[in-house]
Amino acid sequence: MDALKRCMSNIIFSFQSSFLASRKYFTVKCVISVITIVIPLVNMTIWRRILNDITNKMPVKTLLYSITAYLTLELLLRMAGKVNDYILTRYREAMNFYFEKVTLDKTARMELSFFDSSSMADKISRAQSNFWSMEETTWTVFNLVSEMVNVIIAFSIVVSYNVWIAAAAVLFMIPSSIHYNRYIKNLRRSEIAFSEDQRKVEYFQSMFLDEQVHFEMKLNGTGEYFIKYFMALKNKMLSAGTKIDIKYTATKTLFLMLNYCGDILVLLTSIADVIAEKTGIGDLQYHVGIISRLRSQTTSFIEDINRFMIHNERLNDLKDFIDIVPETEKSGTKIPSANPRIEFDNVYFKYPNCDDYVLKGCSFTIHPNEKIGLIGHNGAGKSTIIKLMFRLYDPQSGAVYIDGVDIREYDICALRSIFGVMFQEMIPYSLPLREIIAMPKFDERFDEGKLKNACDISGVSRIILDWPEGFDTVLGRRYVSEGKDLSGGQWQLINYARAWFDEKEYMILDEPSAALDPITEDKIFGELYRLSDSKSLLTVSHRLSNTTLSDKILVISDGQIIEQGSHSQLLGQDGVYAHLFKLQASRYQ
Repeated sequence: MDALKRCMSNIIFSFQSSFLASRKYFTVKCVISVITIVIPLVNMTIWRRILNDITNKMPVKTLLYSITAYLTLELLLRMAGKVNDYILTRYREAMNFYFEKVTLDKTARMELSFFDSSSMADKISRAQSNFWSMEETTWTVFNLVSEMVNVIIAFSIVVSYNVWIAAAAVLFMIPSSIHYNRYIKNLRRSEIAFSEDQRKVEYFQSMFLDEQVHFEMKLNGTGEYFIKYFMALKNKMLSAGTKIDIKYTATKTLFLMLNYCGDILVLLTSIADVIAEKTGIGDLQYHVGIISRLRSQTTSFIEDINRFMIHNERLNDLKDFIDIVPETEKSGTKIPSANPRIEFDNVYFKYPNCDDYVLKGCSFTIHPNEKIGLIGHNGAGKSTIIKLMFRLYDPQSGAVYIDGVDIREYDICALRSIFGVMFQEMIPYSLPLREIIAMPKFDERFDEGKLKNACDISGVSRIILDWPEGFDTVLGRRYVSEGKDLSGGQWQLINYARAWFDEKEYMILDEPSAALDPITEDKIFGELYRLSDSKSLLTVSHRLSNTTLSDKILVISDGQIIEQGSHSQLLGQDGVYAHLFKLQASRYQ
């Protein structure tokens, strides 16, 4: 009963989604389905009458009426077929567009922990690859309704003619249908078993379109290795599919011969009835046509049931993904202040599917308008602290407080909107410069004054000085041949401009100068501290020279804050910070 309920739920889900994708095409498809059920049955009856009238030498006028009706309905059926072909193409596009939008929207709202799990990656991969199952389920249900009506009508007519022929026509099809069911299930099992390999194949395909990977392949000669790896995976998958297809094709041939014997039996019986004058030529044609239709519709009905059950499993993947509710969407309703006090209280945190804690009893406080430097070795937990501040993750124990209130009580979107962020690695979007700098305030992208101010502060104005298109210049050449390619340092300056354009009172800079030259770095940080008197500033950096002007420096090691104080205070303690600073300073002496 649970399986039946889920099946019915998926049918309803399929039709609701198909209707939402396009009300117009859904309605037209329903009308065409009715036409394709009714007209063939009506025309078979008319054709039976035509043949019998010819045999019985009925008046020409009577024949003309029947022939005209037959040809008119046949023309209408063919026109409906052409319309159906057009509708299928347009409807598929509408449904794909609808589900791509739904899935992209769902993925955009997922917390990062979703992407840390390989099982979740498989889930989204299967959901995306099963878009087509939604439309196929819709068509299959349409077909099942049509085929069921046809089977009932055809079987009733054949039974009234000859019960044994009706029984034989159905029985000869059962073995083939059972075999088809097994074939579909084997394909589905193979698809699930190779889902990880399929993702690997897609990954290797994307590698050959990545400019940075191409550079390294040329440099290290790794192209041949990647091609061999790709071909091995592809051959493994193709081999498994080929074995299933060969076995199915061989057995299917035997069942086709069995069905052929059934056709011979029906034909011989019908001819015998005509010779014995039990039926006329028209009746012979009609009965053979009805029996053929019964057999074809029954076969299609059974196969579509099998097909539906497989699509039903795929729909489970798609529906399960769409039904996922991101944990962060369950956030509170409080709105944070623009420049809050942030406190980590004995925070323990580890990433999903990991055994080791990144933060272990981490505690510190950042007061409004403080300039904080956060330093530590790689893997000490610096970037993790920022992710918890954004509530991209929640700690396993302890708490993060915003103005003394648990971070989980705040509206997640409002919380993230208070931060202006500059990360070490900026995504090189292939968009016009003004859109990249204004992101995410796209409605302000034409504010020339704000754009110029952000570019002047960051030094981007010097980069674009000779660009004819100015702020409208597209970066990258993925779809514009005259787009501009930038160095890593130039991308960081644009990242810096974007952070200032946002005009937030709380700035977070994660390794902001990793790709900058010393002169630019010195200028940037001079401007940074000069312009951020009324702002809170958190700087994460390996270069301790960038944090010497901070009000307070936090030193993190093994997931804990082990030292904190101003630059001069920490030097006086002669601890870890003093050692690291002297070590870096010695390289310049």
